[in-house]
Amino acid sequence: MDQPPAVATERLWLTEPRRSTCLARVVAVRGPAFALDRSLFAPTSRSHRHPQPHDQGTIWWEGEKRILVKVADRDGALWHILRGVRPPVGTELNCHLDPDRRLLASRAHTAMHLMLKALGDAGAPPLVADPEAKGGGNVRFELAAPVSPRLVADALAQANHWVQAGAPVRREFIARGLEAKSLDAQRFQPPQPYPGPPDTLAVVRIEGVCAYPCDGTHVERTSQVGRIVVAEARNRAGGATLVAKVGARG
Repeated sequence: MDQPPAVATERLWLTEPRRSTCLARVVAVRGPAFALDRSLFAPTSRSHRHPQPHDQGTIWWEGEKRILVKVADRDGALWHILRGVRPPVGTELNCHLDPDRRLLASRAHTAMHLMLKALGDAGAPPLVADPEAKGGGNVRFELAAPVSPRLVADALAQANHWVQAGAPVRREFIARGLEAKSLDAQRFQPPQPYPGPPDTLAVVRIEGVCAYPCDGTHVERTSQVGRIVVAEARNRAGGATLVAKVGARG
């Protein structure tokens, strides 16, 4: 019978971002999914309104390599799904992260923060959907009004200036109530400047640039992002879609 999670999952990518392997134990099962006591794999999370694709990798169980197909955040636990099998409660698993996919997602996510700040500084319209780091190193923004080519070019130039500066990127945790004093407000429509849980916010701060609530993965310095390019900039009735992409690293 399926069981509720016994403990919240320890999220190793928050505390040990360079780690690529670990042993973990199954603490609960639910349908085809299972929860672990600790996990390398960042999920697709919308709790801070900065979603990115979940990590991929492999899990060794009973001498065989199993493919991880999904990671989701539910009830304080991370729920994992393997292709074709589900290990029972108590099983110890050997987990291996796909580091190349993680790095590309992390580069795109840091680029998202740089573009968010640059667009805001350039006077861009509010966001009408979550800014999203997508597969292939792409980042998508949905804006509440059309934007001029000049505004997009200015924002892109500023974001790439910050890339070249090589600013440190670090993670913090702050208590709810302190966000207005230490974080940059995001312009969502309807307004929600500091999205996240009601108690403690996970924060990613780019030194000298910006600090936003975020539980995604990031590179350690902006120079690791690589040059940001605009893959799409399209005005439509009542809004605009902007897609940026991380390119080659210098």
